[in-house]
Amino acid sequence: MILSFDLDGVIANTDNGLLNLLHQNARTNGNIGSKHYLQQYYARRSIDLDPRSLVGPQDIYHIVTGRIPSAHEITKIWVERWLGYQARVNLHLVGDKIVEDIFERGDPEQASRELALRKMRVLKFIKADVHFDNNPTIVSFLREHEITAVLVGGGLL
Repeated sequence: MILSFDLDGVIANTDNGLLNLLHQNARTNGNIGSKHYLQQYYARRSIDLDPRSLVGPQDIYHIVTGRIPSAHEITKIWVERWLGYQARVNLHLVGDKIVEDIFERGDPEQASRELALRKMRVLKFIKADVHFDNNPTIVSFLREHEITAVLVGGGLL
């Protein structure tokens, strides 16, 4: 079986309120210090759900995350540090400048739909049997497109 997991709010412990404030500060100020604090936030996450606890000997898991481009490098380091090299190989970073710009315009629902489309493409490519995500918009979109998706953590607050 091929399992797929979102990173923030599923595998990695996430404080959505703090994360939103850090993103807003980085967008508003755009300075190196603001971006540094955002990088530190991502680097200091702990594991809530270790995907290795859900895979059997014949299973494979992938991580499909919508983290923004400025967080891609720290994400690769974090995944390899906490989950090992193979998890790093199976890491798919679908967040891009387009999605980031939509978030900046203040339309998180549209940004979630864009991320859902990007995640769907990856999930079809890797032939995932099931995807775990904490974003209800993404889970609904995937289900509408006949992908088995499980809402983890009660969604976004």
